[in-house]
Parts: sequence; C-alpha cells; structure tokens
Amino acid sequence: MTRTTTGIPERGALRALLPVLLAHRATTVRTFAAALLSQSALVALVALAAHTVGAAVTEGTPPDPGTVLALTGLVVLRAVVTWWEMDLSHDLAYRVLAELRIRVFDGLARSAPARVEGRESGDLASAALADVEALEFFYAHAVAQLAASATVFGAGAVVLGGVEPGLLPPVLLAAGLLVLLPLLDGRSRARRAARTRQAAARLSARTVETVDGLPELLAFGALDRSRERLRADGRELGGAQRAEQTWEAGSAAARDLLVTGAVVGVVAVAGHQIGGAWAPAALALAS
Repeated sequence: MTRTTTGIPERGALRALLPVLLAHRATTVRTFAAALLSQSALVALVALAAHTVGAAVTEGTPPDPGTVLALTGLVVLRAVVTWWEMDLSHDLAYRVLAELRIRVFDGLARSAPARVEGRESGDLASAALADVEALEFFYAHAVAQLAASATVFGAGAVVLGGVEPGLLPPVLLAAGLLVLLPLLDGRSRARRAARTRQAAARLSARTVETVDGLPELLAFGALDRSRERLRADGRELGGAQRAEQTWEAGSAAARDLLVTGAVVGVVAVAGHQIGGAWAPAALALAS
C-alpha cells in the first residue's frame, strides 16, 4: 500500500489493492456467491425463526412440519455454505498474496541496492513481505463479504419496504451513517495508526540497537541512558496505542448506538403498523 512520508496511506491506496483480483475473477465470483448465499441463509433463518416464535407467542400456533423442515434446512445450509465461503476466500487470499510476494521480491531485486537509507535490503524485503501478509484479512474477509453484505442489505430493504414502507427510514438512516462515519474519520484514523506504527518501529529499532551494542554501552557507561530512551519509547508507544484503542472503542459504541436506534425505530413502527407474528420477523430482518 502506497504511503506518504508521514506513513499515512495516500488517497486511493485501498482501491489500488483491487486490480490484482482481475487475474482471479472466477474465484472472486465464487467467493462472492458463497458469501451471498451464507448471509442470505442467515437472514432467512433469523427472520423465519422470529416469525415462528412470534406466531407461537401471539397466536398460540405451534410450528408446522414444513416450518421445522425449513429451519433445519437453513441451519444445515448456513453451516455448509459458511465452510465453503471460508475455503474459497482463503484460497483466493493466499493466491493473491503469493502473487504480491513475487512482485515485491522482484521489485526489490531489480531496484534496491545492498543497503537503502542505512537498512539492509533483506530487512526491507522482510518489512515489505510483512506488509503483504497483513493484506490477508482484506482479501479473505473484506472484499467479497462487503459486496455480499451490500447486496443482502439492499434485498432486505426491498422486503421491508414491501412489508411496511415506514420501516425503511430508521434502517436507511442508520445504514447511511454507518457508511458515512468511517469515511469522514478515515484520515484521522490513518494518522493514529501511523503514529502507533512509527512508535512501535522506533521501540523495536531501539531495542535491537541496545542489544547489539550492549558491550559498547557497558564499556562507556551509557546503558542507563539507553534504558531511559527505551522507557521513553515504550511510554510513547503505550500512549499511541491507548489513544487509538480509546477512539476505536468510542467508534464501536457509536455504531452500536446507531444500530440500537434503528431497532428502536423499527419496533416503534412495527408495534403500530404490523401485527401478529410479522412484527418480530420484521424486527429480525431490520436488525
């Protein structure tokens, strides 16, 4: 991923990770299909289970054999398709990572001298390949899954609108904010992450330098000063990590609050406009 001199990814850096998938179109499409089927099965299972429970509570109607069979089938389908999606997504991710490793290694072999800015080329290759490994989550758990989630959400919104148009405003408002807030916070999140990475890199480099230069530090009586620098670097890293984790915890709380607000809105509408067993089913679908 391309970064600026401050360590913050450039705009469009995330999109630059997508073209490599063009060489794996078939696997990408299969992964998307598996993720779509898995998420659809989960939504259908939850909605049908909620409708079944609602019918039993509000109408005193036990589930018929067809409903039980459908629930069982959805459970089995969800389990099988989830395994299939995991298998496909990780196969895709590791194929892409293998290709990226080759590109990175070839690029370093062609362009890097023995040392670059005081760092050995082997150290640079190790750092670059570690960055490639960090992309595993993106390719295995994000691309196809996000596309499938968007598709399932769109289909669910259509169904909700068909059941009761009044259910859509709280759901669409919460969904819009959930999409918008990370985009607005993207640059500041990148700055916090860059600060943490840089602090961790400084502490790691200082630790290696201290261990490598231990005889000289002891000989010149500079070990205490080196320890103090290590403690300062550790405090800086701890502060950066606390700031990042505190903000992420607040962001997670805000997301939970938005989802809760959407659920409350759906409950308020469903309580007045939808009766019987369909109310819990609509609530489950909106959630």
